Amino acid sequence: MFSKITDLNNLKGIRISTKSLFIKSIRLKKNINYLFKNVITISNKSKNSIQVISKHKKILETFGVRKFNSVLNEKPVIKPGKKLTLKLEYSVKSKIAIIKGYFSVISLNNTSKFRAYIPKTKLSHPEILN
Repeated sequence: MFSKITDLNNLKGIRISTKSLFIKSIRLKKNINYLFKNVITISNKSKNSIQVISKHKKILETFGVRKFNSVLNEKPVIKPGKKLTLKLEYSVKSKIAIIKGYFSVISLNNTSKFRAYIPKTKLSHPEILN
């Protein structure tokens, strides 16, 4: 399992931490894919309420780069001192991959938009040396 936390000073009081772990190998047609779970926690350490609008991420793996941009259905509001936890699963073709990206966030007090960057997260099959 890997864990990373962002630097609070870079994100206007928003701290993002990630944890990833390998779940299992799965066979899809002729190929083997590797299933990983990624838990992302967004903590609002600022004095303003924020709203998470969308997430943007890239998965870099041996076989190429995949990009994902998605608007969140619920668009959750995180009040000062509160947290939001997202649990995501990824299926990748290689035994090692890296996920990087950001959330688009709005500060509800002054309607300013900014990006809250997610720390690079390493996905690694257990047989790969860490």
